[in-house]
Amino acid sequence: MSDAVSTAEQDGATDDAVTRLPSGRHNLPREFVVTSQRDRLLDAMAQACAENRYAEVSVAAIVAQARVSRSTFYEIFPDKEACFLAAYDAILGRFVTGVIRACEDPVLTWPEQIELGIETALDFLAAEPAFARMCIVDMFSAGPSALQRYLSAIRLIASFVDDGRNRMPGREALPESVATMSVNGAAVVIRAEIVNDRARYLPEVGPDILFSLLVPYMDREEALERSERYALRRAVSSGR
Repeated sequence: MSDAVSTAEQDGATDDAVTRLPSGRHNLPREFVVTSQRDRLLDAMAQACAENRYAEVSVAAIVAQARVSRSTFYEIFPDKEACFLAAYDAILGRFVTGVIRACEDPVLTWPEQIELGIETALDFLAAEPAFARMCIVDMFSAGPSALQRYLSAIRLIASFVDDGRNRMPGREALPESVATMSVNGAAVVIRAEIVNDRARYLPEVGPDILFSLLVPYMDREEALERSERYALRRAVSSGR
């Protein structure tokens, strides 16, 4: 089971305790039981979306995957959308926290922060393909609340890219919208990889995304050189 939303695992519980609760009466605290069932439902939602489009996912499929009853589902969530949004918030919170930490590293220059942010984001999505599909692909069909969450994340990431206007020489006149357009373009590339079942290969597009984000804020040759160094570093670290 993915650890993206497993509060029980973070509290030190074993995998068996999370995935196989005792049937019938047991001595586990009510709070633990509810938390564990909720986490399993969130993970089941992500897995169901990975196998089918959000519109085709049913509550019956979610509870079967999570191995909880339908009545338990409705005790925790009012409907399928609420379960989707809870799972979305859980994984997006971890994703955004990692990207922010990378982009705010005070010892790095702005281009280095952007490179580390890209690497952190792509490694995270590659390690969580089910949640990657849910957050980058399925949110378009999950209603306006999911879309607003996605757009908020895009704006946040774009704000770090937009720092290049003030931190790179001679770029102050660039429109603020350049960063948003660049990040949206990167999201299209990422989405295509996920749709084509290539989420595990997402880190390979990192150098191209780095180039596209840097080139408005520096000379093309410097952006290309940084992109090539990034590709070489990844290749060496992976033993290729």
